[in-house]
Amino acid sequence: MPVADVRLMLIEATELAGMLTFTNQWLAGPDREQLAASLSSFVGTDAYRLTELLTDLPCFTVLPGNVGGGQLFGGNRNDRRCDDLT
Repeated sequence: MPVADVRLMLIEATELAGMLTFTNQWLAGPDREQLAASLSSFVGTDAYRLTELLTDLPCFTVLPGNVGGGQLFGGNRNDRRCDDLT
């Protein structure tokens, strides 16, 4: 599938990176059971769980212009699961 050429200004990329980092840390925090129940209720199925969301989030670190292979937050960007999302 072709990928659209999307360009972000530095300030936008910085804000996006901050939001992704915040979201990842919040979801991995001490309220996981409550967040997992909320996600299940929102999605309407148990087919997509909090553990999958936490696995998927690092795949989006490529968005803020991650060209050098560095990580926005701990996670494996080279995971095959990330290939399925692009």
